[in-house]
Amino acid sequence: MQIMSSLSLILFTAALGFLIHTILSRRRAANSPPLPPGPRPWPIVGNLPQLGPKPHQSMAALALVHGPLLHLKMGFAHVVVAASAGVAQQFLKAHDANFSSRPPNAGAKHVAYNYQDMVFAPYGPRWRLFRKISALHLFSAKALDDFRHVRQEEVGILCRALAGAGQTPVRLGQMLNVCATNAISRVMMGKRVVGHHVGGGDEKAEEFKAMVLELMVLGGVFNIGDFIPALERFDLQGVVAKMKKLHTRFDNFLTAIVDDHKIDDQNKGHVDLLSTLISLKDGEDSLTDTEIKALLLVCHCYHPPYFTIVESYFF
Repeated sequence: MQIMSSLSLILFTAALGFLIHTILSRRRAANSPPLPPGPRPWPIVGNLPQLGPKPHQSMAALALVHGPLLHLKMGFAHVVVAASAGVAQQFLKAHDANFSSRPPNAGAKHVAYNYQDMVFAPYGPRWRLFRKISALHLFSAKALDDFRHVRQEEVGILCRALAGAGQTPVRLGQMLNVCATNAISRVMMGKRVVGHHVGGGDEKAEEFKAMVLELMVLGGVFNIGDFIPALERFDLQGVVAKMKKLHTRFDNFLTAIVDDHKIDDQNKGHVDLLSTLISLKDGEDSLTDTEIKALLLVCHCYHPPYFTIVESYFF
């Protein structure tokens, strides 16, 4: 009898909670702006089951039914999909300031120094400072001309690596991207970070490449905690634990480089972006060591050459 009473109480509480949740959801929906059309979501998981193993193809198919601007609910996250060039232009050009910030996710929190890099930092004064520094010291015409010798030297290293391979088959696309990656790395911090595997390689370079490959793999993993916040603390897939360990490895690697530069810059002029960033610490556009490391991380791990390197390793 007592068991039946307890069971009835649990069922009544669950039904009452569901009823209250439904009423509050409808009130919020009535007071909020209308969302674009989209498929009806499932309870809790939303539209996640409808995306399948190839989400981009599933979204394209849904756009044919619901139009070029559609709404999906991925778990508890509301997602608006721009499925045509005209709609994407509205997001990226006409209203770019409203959509510049990225949604929170485990990778940005646990790897990218808790949203302190240029990719995941929220739109605001610090993000504009990061963009200003990058545009002035990395992508300007003067910066490109100042580091012309770096690109020339890396092309020479590539040619010698190809010549040294002799009759051995090589992956030319991968080697070209290693060349581009090392050119960027030398501009950023005066150090080559990837080897060609021809005639031996630098142990530190191979360690860094392994970390970047692991980061790309983890970045492509579907993390259920990003879409159902109640499950984030449990880390059911073990993704967050792997990200924390990888962040520690990256932080140790970048901290050693920053500390070495602080010592070396006392004896020589500014020869790379890292030296420039360190010199700005006492000025108006000052950056903390954490922000400097976050900028180094994003410039090395989120540019096209590395994505191609990852593709050549895994596909």
